[in-house]
Amino acid sequence: MAATPYQTIYDAFLAKVQEDDWTWSDDMSLVESDWKAILDGAIPYIKFPRIAFDQDSEGFVNQLGNQEIQLLATYMKVEWLDRTIHTWENVKAQYAESDFSQANYLDKLTNLFEMTTNKAEKLQHNYYRAPNGRPYSYSNLAGSDG
Repeated sequence: MAATPYQTIYDAFLAKVQEDDWTWSDDMSLVESDWKAILDGAIPYIKFPRIAFDQDSEGFVNQLGNQEIQLLATYMKVEWLDRTIHTWENVKAQYAESDFSQANYLDKLTNLFEMTTNKAEKLQHNYYRAPNGRPYSYSNLAGSDG
C-alpha cells in the first residue's frame, strides 16, 4: 500500500490549475492515466529529492511531505502548461496567419509557462536549502570559537 497515494499529488496539482481538460471523459481511468503521465513528466525536474520517489500501482511508497507534494504539483503544472501551450492548433496558427493576435496570445502563454517554471525552480531552491523543513545552520561551517 502506498504511503502517499497518487490522488494526494493530483489534488495538489488540480488546486493549481482551473481546468476542464479532463471533463472529456466519463472514464476516470483515462483521466488518471493522463494525470499520471503528467506526474511522470514532473518527477525528473526535482534534481535531488530528499525522499526516494519509488512508486507502486497506488502511489509513492514513501511518505512525502508537503514540500515534495507541492514541488511535484508545481512541476506537474509546468508539464501541463507546456503541453497546453504547444498544441498543434497554437503552433500552426502562429505560422499560418498574418494576424499577430495569435502570436501575441502564444507569447503570453509562453510567458506564463516561464513564470510557472521560475516559481517551481524557486520552490525547489527553497526545498534544497531547508532540510527537514528547517533552514540549514550555516554557522556549523564556521567551526567553533573555542
